[in-house]
Amino acid sequence: MIQADDALPFVILAYGRFAPKRLHLVLESTPRETTPEIDAAITATWDEQLRAAQAAGRVLFNGDMLRYIAHEQTTTPDGDALTLRVGPTNYRDFVGTNLFNRHRVEEFGWHRFSNPIGTTATILTTDGYLCYGRRSSRVSYHANHVHTFGGALEACDAGPDGRVDAFASVLRELREELALERFDIREIVCAGLIRDREIYQPEMLFEASIELTADELTTHWQQAESRDEHEAIVRLRNEPGAIAPFLATCGPIAPVAVGALMLYGRNCWGAEWYKQCRI
Repeated sequence: MIQADDALPFVILAYGRFAPKRLHLVLESTPRETTPEIDAAITATWDEQLRAAQAAGRVLFNGDMLRYIAHEQTTTPDGDALTLRVGPTNYRDFVGTNLFNRHRVEEFGWHRFSNPIGTTATILTTDGYLCYGRRSSRVSYHANHVHTFGGALEACDAGPDGRVDAFASVLRELREELALERFDIREIVCAGLIRDREIYQPEMLFEASIELTADELTTHWQQAESRDEHEAIVRLRNEPGAIAPFLATCGPIAPVAVGALMLYGRNCWGAEWYKQCRI
């Protein structure tokens, strides 16, 4: 399933409500295809970003990540299931392709980009709000933008048997960014998979219903280990008429957050709502 709408900053690859038992990720050892030109671009870009980070007092770390290879959505009598094949990549390659050489996607080929899979969540509170973060100026990309909470699949999310736990990935990030423990979360599901039109990164979108109000969530965030990744918690009512006005007035917003809101609305309020809700 690939659904594109030129008016929106993302492409839908899959959508539904995938509980842990309906989401399967398998690690393959297949290396990312590359060329000498791509390798040279990655090296030059990484060195440039290292210098910029040092000048700004930021730490740039080349961590191991997991990239998108392929996916399949299947329908069974028990409901839809989503399967992803993933492979190794790292933050250095991500910086040198998706982040800072995205304008060369046609020249390089998207399949040769790093394409680490993002794992981020919309937060649903007990008092009827959808919550996101406004990223701080300290982050390396989309600073000051409204964004979903989370990060990306890391090598540590893969077990010895090659199975990858995407739910563990997003729960780890929610603990670091919002000080949310597992008992704070009543339910968490995967809402689908999109591709950002800006940096062409695949993103798994999650929805976490928590046992806290929006104000209580803000208090948790203020105590979080990685609270400095965001400068504020932003909220909107969990109502069909709230999303379009929010998108129009919230200020800078990352394509992933737009996708999260639109996919949430589509899953909750149907295809007709989705058709009528335009930015």
